[in-house]
Amino acid sequence: MSDVPLVSVVSAFYNRAGRVAESIGSVLAQDYPALEVIVVDDGSRDDTVGELRKIADSRLTIIHRENRGFVASMNEAIAASRGAFVAVHGSGDLSLPGRIARQAKILTEQAEVSVVGCWVDNEETGGAGSRTFKPPRGLDFHKTLLSRGLFTHGEVMFRRSHFDAVGGYRDFFRFAQDRDLWLRMSRLGGYEIVPEILYRRYKPEGGVSADPEKLLLQAYLSDFAVQCARIVDAGGRDPIDRHGGAAAFLRTPSPMFARKLAWFGARMMVEGDVAQGWLIVERAHREHPGRQVRMIRALAALHDRPALWARIGRPVLARRLRQFREGH
Repeated sequence: MSDVPLVSVVSAFYNRAGRVAESIGSVLAQDYPALEVIVVDDGSRDDTVGELRKIADSRLTIIHRENRGFVASMNEAIAASRGAFVAVHGSGDLSLPGRIARQAKILTEQAEVSVVGCWVDNEETGGAGSRTFKPPRGLDFHKTLLSRGLFTHGEVMFRRSHFDAVGGYRDFFRFAQDRDLWLRMSRLGGYEIVPEILYRRYKPEGGVSADPEKLLLQAYLSDFAVQCARIVDAGGRDPIDRHGGAAAFLRTPSPMFARKLAWFGARMMVEGDVAQGWLIVERAHREHPGRQVRMIRALAALHDRPALWARIGRPVLARRLRQFREGH
């Protein structure tokens, strides 16, 4: 056992009392022999900390303090950890049997790997269904992250030394902090994905995926993380390192981002959330009114005329969405 690297599982909980026992229980039930679990209660107003304290396990460390946000919580949890490998675990999510052992094995045996993910079961709020997220393997880590994400946040295990080397999570990124972190860590090593469903993601009411404003903020911050990475790749200094929070004013409009945003809004509209989807399509048009964005906006604008929306707008957008997915 002394030859087995210690894995530190870190999690930040805020008002998730009803999910504590099952979620943290799934981590403590892992069969990996060298494990510590560090959970920050980020100033919850419910009984999250009380539920955490009911768990009698010497491997569990609880940090309870005033609300400071997710990034500060994660940095504090990792600072308190001792493991060579760090595994993220989202509050309320489940780490399925074998997750820690399978990911730690890769980091132990493949020195060139910095970050390890897995296949993920995405549970909709209230158990309304799930889907398996299967990102590709074997791509260039850094180049791929410049155009798309490879992981959901909670599924990941990474090398503590690489996390420390890049300075950890950055406070600037209230959302998309993981993409920013992986972009910086991808300069130090590659990635691997365990081709098994080892993580189940819970989507709570009020989370980012349920709030269009948060979704937009996440999208804009994710795009800015990419812009910062490209500046560094070109030999420049990271805008956030240079200017702190004021760097946000340096973000430039992105045609690619506008297209992604427009397709995302169109998908929301096709799936029934017409008002919020239209809001996102309009934001995309303001970002960069390219030809594809204008086409999506013209079809989406038919939502104000129910008969035309039902006969033309929605069916055409649905067909174009299928073509877009098949082509990408």
